[in-house]
Formats: sequence, structure tokens, C-alpha cells
Amino acid sequence: MHRAQLDGQSIIVTGAASGIGFFIAEGLARLGAQIIVAARSAEKAQSAIALLPESARHRHLILNLADLESVRSAGSSIGDGPPVHGLVMNAGVIAAHPTFTEGPFGVESTVGVNVLAHLEFLRLSFPALEQAPAARIISTGSFLTKKIPFDADGWLAPSAYHPRAAYAMSKHAAEIIGFELDRRLTRTGSSVRSVVSHPGSAIDALTPDRPPMHQRSTLVRTLATIAAPAFARIVHGKEEAAQPAIAAMTTPEIPANAYFGPRTGVTGTPTLTTPVSTSLSPALGRRVWSEAEELLGNPIISET
Repeated sequence: MHRAQLDGQSIIVTGAASGIGFFIAEGLARLGAQIIVAARSAEKAQSAIALLPESARHRHLILNLADLESVRSAGSSIGDGPPVHGLVMNAGVIAAHPTFTEGPFGVESTVGVNVLAHLEFLRLSFPALEQAPAARIISTGSFLTKKIPFDADGWLAPSAYHPRAAYAMSKHAAEIIGFELDRRLTRTGSSVRSVVSHPGSAIDALTPDRPPMHQRSTLVRTLATIAAPAFARIVHGKEEAAQPAIAAMTTPEIPANAYFGPRTGVTGTPTLTTPVSTSLSPALGRRVWSEAEELLGNPIISET
């Protein structure tokens, strides 16, 4: 899959101080991008930046998605600043709380952090994306959406709480809103595009070392090398998991409803694939978008 060079382009990656987010940032930096590492910890962010190609051209943006004051401060600082060519909304809660916990905007915390806090950041930072030619916004979904159906009536406040389902609802909502965002941007004639990607299934044991941020023991590294071929169809490393988001940001021509994921669904090279039908539903998109805007108390983007 062809990838465009990103020389001189400024791209925000949320959660880029570790995990898949770091490898998204690394891949984009290798293509010439100036990365804004949006993360809570300055120490971890600086360690990650030191590992990126030409580290001096990248910077840290303090962003704690569980803290609305932090989200609004970070979003406003970007929105009032120079053009931004891309936003990868990667960060979020993976291991949901074992019991129901209230998060941002008074909803279930996994959905509040993974979806609504990102939308609040997007709302405030959007003016900087509009200033750039052909900017892209990447939403992060999950293959889990194909295993757990979307609960349109309970995605914000489930009647029976289960951590795995809470995570799945957040990823369903991220996909639904990501596609709805692109439809609305297209209708307004905006040059900004919204694309959805998902990373498949990834584990640390198969992830290449980036010390001191990530370093496997000699035993784990040896076992991973031996076992990798046997597990290639069910799990991969986080560097490979980053590739769909990188493809979503860099593929020169993308169709409507573009959805990038690993070739097998959970592993493999990135390719255009098909999400679950609920993610593409315009009616459901309008409904979930409206519910999100009501909670934010503001339009996510201007449509005039």
C-alpha cells in the first residue's frame, strides 16, 4: 500500500508515549511528520520523543483524557495555534474498570474517556485542522465490534455492566461517529477527512524492543521469535498493530467510508476492509452524534 511522505506536516497522536500509539508516532515520524505526543506524563512523553527519528522536531502536549480541564486546555491550545495536518485519536482505556465507574460527562468511564473526551478535544482543536490542506482525523475502532453487538439504548449507561462490553461499546461509538463525521465534513465541503482504523490483536511479547520505554527479557524475546509463526494468524506485535492507523493517515486516495484494518481481521498488513453494518448506518450515526453533542453541550464541528 503506497504511503505519502509527510515532510513538514504536524500530526497529533493521542497516547503516543507508549504502546500502539508510540509505534503510530514512530511510523509517521519516519515519513517526515512532526509529531505532537499528546499524553499525560511529561516524563514518558519525553522518553518516547527521544526514540523518534529526529527527536528535536517533535513535542509533548499535556493531555489527560480522564480530566476535562486538561482536555479543554489542550484542545484550546491546539485550536488557537498553527495548522495541524492530522489527528490520530488512539489513546484510551483498554482494561475497563471491573465495576461501573462514572467518567467524563457523567457517563460510563470507558465511553467517557475513549469517545467523549476525544470528541471534546477534537471540537476545540478543529480550527487548526481546518487551516491545513487535506487534514485527516483517524478514529480507532476494534475487531471486538464484530464479536459484541452495539447497544444503541445502553452504550452510555448499560443496564448490566460488563468491562468487555463497555470497551466494545466505546469502540462501536468511535467507529459510528468516525464515519458520521466524514459524512458531515463531506456535506460541508470541508477538505478535512475522517477515517476509521482498527489495530487487530496485539501483545507486548511480539512487540520489538524500544528501551527504555519497552524492553523484553532475553527469554521472552527468544520465545517470541520461536512462537511468532505459530501465532501469526491470531496476534501480532504493537508495531504491526500501528500500521492500519498509519495507512489511514498516509494512503493518498481514500474512498468514502474508508476503514483500515489488518488483512486477516486481527493480524497482517493493513488493508481497506469492511466494518460491522451498525458502524456505517447513517441513521445510527445521526442518533449517536446527536447524543454525543447533547452531552458535550456544543456542536462537534461547525456545519454552516
